[in-house]
Amino acid sequence: MKRAVSCISGLDSTGYAAQWKAKGYAIYPILFDYGQKGRKEIDVSIELSRELDFEEPLVVDIGFMKNIWSGVQLTDDSISVEALYTPTVVVPIRNVIFLSIASAYALMIGAKIVTYGAHMSDIQPRTDTGDPLYPDCHPNTAMAFEEVLRYAHFPFGVKKIEIWSPAREGLTKAENLRRSFNVMGDLIYKTWSCYLSKERHCGKCESCINRHRAFIEAGIPDLTEYEVDPEEVLKKVDFSR
Repeated sequence: MKRAVSCISGLDSTGYAAQWKAKGYAIYPILFDYGQKGRKEIDVSIELSRELDFEEPLVVDIGFMKNIWSGVQLTDDSISVEALYTPTVVVPIRNVIFLSIASAYALMIGAKIVTYGAHMSDIQPRTDTGDPLYPDCHPNTAMAFEEVLRYAHFPFGVKKIEIWSPAREGLTKAENLRRSFNVMGDLIYKTWSCYLSKERHCGKCESCINRHRAFIEAGIPDLTEYEVDPEEVLKKVDFSR
């Protein structure tokens, strides 16, 4: 059986892992507890992994990173989560750290594929600098890290692992959602996207807004339970700035 280590947390990454399972891969989920406010994503992902017949999830505690990632919406209790994108929502090289650990795991179990949930919507250019919104979601980041892995472990200089994401396939969040829905069905609604850990999605953080927009763009009814209707937030917030 072919093996893939999949970094999972929510809608994009879990759905993408399910797509690889549909291709015939045994999915070894890896989840990260890094002191995030939305830690509920871990419990939800563990439950979903079992419902999707993935292998037993591995949860990695890197909570000490919360001390490094200060001033970031996702980890710093003094910083409020917002509906609009701002640089404070970006967790510096988070995906690179995740991919490093996931790749070490892959090398240990003989997996040739590592997946994560980055998509093309994550790397749209910022209006102020033109940089990708989330640089560590760019396929160039993943492919550059593949090159590091060629030399970082035996046999030296030999390609060992491929790192795949929806972005590497040129998929937007909505396009990835559509593919994921085709293999997951209604389980897609059980995924967790919110930056907070409440009973229901808050409906007003950037991640909830992006989730709702993706369902609309994908032409799939959004049956997610929100505390606040994202449509009301969309009406009130100026997303052009």
